Amino acid sequence: MLRGIFGHPFARFLIKKVIFYAIVTFVALTFVFLIPRLMPGDPVDMMVHPQPGSPWYNDMLILRENMREYFGLNKSLFDQYIAFWGQVFTLNLGVSYPYLYPSSVASIIMARLPYTLMLVIPVLFVSFFLGNWIGAKAAYTGGKLSEAVYFFSVFSNRLPSFWFGMVLVFILAGRLALFPAYGYAAPGMLPSWNFNYVNSLLMHYLLPFITLMIVYLGGWATGMRSMIIHEMDSGYVRYSEQLGFKKSTSMSYAKRNAILPQFTGLNLYFNALIGETAILEMIFGWPGVGRTMFDAVFSLDYPLIFGVFIVILVIVILGNFLIDTLYGFLDPRIRAGGKR
Repeated sequence: MLRGIFGHPFARFLIKKVIFYAIVTFVALTFVFLIPRLMPGDPVDMMVHPQPGSPWYNDMLILRENMREYFGLNKSLFDQYIAFWGQVFTLNLGVSYPYLYPSSVASIIMARLPYTLMLVIPVLFVSFFLGNWIGAKAAYTGGKLSEAVYFFSVFSNRLPSFWFGMVLVFILAGRLALFPAYGYAAPGMLPSWNFNYVNSLLMHYLLPFITLMIVYLGGWATGMRSMIIHEMDSGYVRYSEQLGFKKSTSMSYAKRNAILPQFTGLNLYFNALIGETAILEMIFGWPGVGRTMFDAVFSLDYPLIFGVFIVILVIVILGNFLIDTLYGFLDPRIRAGGKR
């Protein structure tokens, strides 16, 4: 049975991907353990500041050492590394040092993760389908309108998202007052399912969503238009036209082949979108995991840094793995292991 499983080309493809992503995870987590500890400063020193000459100076020194022992920061680097992997395998990332202590890292991240996914997943899929449609339409029909939309998409793809976001804030929020400029809800509102909160959340959501959507739309449109033009010049399209096939039929086959390279780009766009979303969360005050990571780094909150990075890493690796698997189903050459 095992021989039959391992002998299947697509099963071997999946096994190679699992091994590759396992190695990537190990190396990435090792770096995320080391890099904060190589940074200058100490998280306990940022929370406790013994002042020489103060009547509580000795007490503060004792408190600082007790906190270092409590958080395990007095152990050797190797012992901390072993303890870190123990936390990873048990899914117990501990508590945040300064952030609403003693809130657990998991509770902090789970409260922020939905806000990041609300941006990343819709932008990725809507920009993918809409951008490919725009590129295909520009290649199929031509015309001034299609070309104008296409070239606008290409131009938008070269815009830095953080700069473009600030421009939209200045115009749409500052000058026209169409959207709120900062935050995720009106002041004083707590997360709930009532209409006022959902409406306020949606109004704050639209500006970062529009920013990312416009920036990412052009990349898909550019790639799809180029691939369609290439496929239209292929032998099978010309042959089908000679046989009397309708142009729409020939173009449907051309689009099927042209869309495959676009799926390979999903990995790259997904990874880039995670990073750009983290930056935009700080610009728009959106309370996602990117903004949480920013706060954790500046406070040297090791557990929260690890937790946010692990969540981002899991999202990226699972997303890439699912995209690779989906591409394997779409492309019969991968399912057959490259055999003809």
